[in-house]
Amino acid sequence: MDSVPDNNAPVRAAYRYLDNRPHQLDYKGAIDKKLPIGSGEIESAHRYVIQQRLKRSGSWWTVQKAQDMLALRVLRENNDWYIYWHNLSRNTA
Repeated sequence: MDSVPDNNAPVRAAYRYLDNRPHQLDYKGAIDKKLPIGSGEIESAHRYVIQQRLKRSGSWWTVQKAQDMLALRVLRENNDWYIYWHNLSRNTA
């Protein structure tokens, strides 16, 4: 079974990923602590965080540039935009 690489065994790779993160799947604990667990807003965020920027008419992306753009979009949505740029300019100065 392990002779097949993970990229040819997506179910095994997904199982291993989840099996290594049981603390991230404690929905009851999250609910008890009143933490958000996938509200409709979070579940639909791909429309305005990802698709709104990457699916513009006439645009195309390399995988690396799309990942870079998405990282910046996530920074902005998480209100970390100014902190990121401040730290970047401080570290490069």
